[in-house]
Amino acid sequence: MQQNTLSGDGSMSNRLEMIRAFAAGYSPDQDHDEQVMKNALMLFDQLTPLHALSGEERFLLQAAAILHDIGWSQPGGAHNKTGAGMIRRDSTLPLKSAEREIIALLVRYHRKAPPSLQQRRFAELDQGDRERVQKLASLLRIADALDRSHQSLVDTITATIREDEVIIHCSSGSEGYLECDYALERSDLFTTLFSREVVIDWRIAP
Repeated sequence: MQQNTLSGDGSMSNRLEMIRAFAAGYSPDQDHDEQVMKNALMLFDQLTPLHALSGEERFLLQAAAILHDIGWSQPGGAHNKTGAGMIRRDSTLPLKSAEREIIALLVRYHRKAPPSLQQRRFAELDQGDRERVQKLASLLRIADALDRSHQSLVDTITATIREDEVIIHCSSGSEGYLECDYALERSDLFTTLFSREVVIDWRIAP
């Protein structure tokens, strides 16, 4: 990933607070954003043996989760594409240029069509960044789906990695039929990348 100089306070916590402040002006449901972020980070941590990504990529995923729905603030068009454009155009987000583009693409790919070399901005990335986008987008798509109802039903996520499948164990206080169905639907990219089917094990905590 290209390393550009970031002026000002570059600490991760401060950067995330600035990203949250930006998102607060546009996102229609910040509780949902925070739950998607929580889901995404639990998936990232549980599935590290598969994706082999680092803390830098974890930050990119966290930022993308916070920003993923900002496009709803603008009329017309697909909110994922709109949100990606908003991130590219904004000059206040505390992001390096390479980070900005990857986060914009994660917002672009959190729903609908997965990354493709037929899409110019994705194709223009180097191989390493394309792999980062694919892996992180595969986690974000599932994380978003696991809060489909916007009710923050998931308390904790653990995962069992097997040779031909990944079982995602979700602990919750109530049923999540909508979340389970949608997460399986949105696991298409993950299955393609890691050659493992996704199984959702929804457990209601006592």
